[in-house]
Amino acid sequence: MQEIYEKLGLFYLGKDVDKNSMEATDALTLLKNKNFTTHATIIGMTGSGKTGLGVGIIEEAALDNIPSIVIDPKGDMGNLCLVDSTFSGKAFEPWVEDEAKAK
Repeated sequence: MQEIYEKLGLFYLGKDVDKNSMEATDALTLLKNKNFTTHATIIGMTGSGKTGLGVGIIEEAALDNIPSIVIDPKGDMGNLCLVDSTFSGKAFEPWVEDEAKAK
């Protein structure tokens, strides 16, 4: 597998796709962070990869020490704040205790 390219100032967003076969190529999609504006909106159909793209952009921004303010009415991005090195169910119980009791 090709090693993922990582360099300060570049956002790695995945691999390019061949337009005819719709298969991923070996070419990487790299964008210069200076080309981004101060605001962004990601719009698309259900299942089109909006959350995945958002996560990728936020992670790349964090690597370059660029802060992000995320407004996500559905709440998918808030899950990025849930960090636990063991990923055990016990560690997440305080987060879902009220919901579990309600059900």
